Amino acid sequence: MPYRLFRISSRVADVLSAYYIPEHGLSRSAWRTMAIVANRPGISVREICQASALDQFAISRAIRQLVELGFAQRQTGLSDKRYASIELTEAGWTTFSAISDLALRLDTELTNSVTAEEMAQLNAVLAKLDNASAGILARGWRNLTDIETSESGQNEKADAP
Repeated sequence: MPYRLFRISSRVADVLSAYYIPEHGLSRSAWRTMAIVANRPGISVREICQASALDQFAISRAIRQLVELGFAQRQTGLSDKRYASIELTEAGWTTFSAISDLALRLDTELTNSVTAEEMAQLNAVLAKLDNASAGILARGWRNLTDIETSESGQNEKADAP
């Protein structure tokens, strides 16, 4: 199932990036960063990392690209120079609007392939899977191998005479 979700997401991202890369000169990580900043103006780099699931190096490059293209501005903190908040410029808002309009059209075309009831069910299932995946991430992969090991150990004990 994770692969199927990835495949759907990747196809939609490919269509969208075929627009914003040549039209606006954005990388995928710059677009993701722009979308996050648009939804949370004044957000910090650390918060963008958490929201995007990208590492700090990728986010720094994305912010640099947005600033160089004139789509974002960085404001250094007054008391802590390491802190910087990121906001979109007027050009950034115009670009975000154009890309997000296309993203909404893609979303509409995709979701028109299912009924309203199916969409409601899918949203409910995705909310559960999102929460479950957050728990898995918090516990880490070692917990998964411990479960497998302890389950197989229990099965072996149950099968033993």
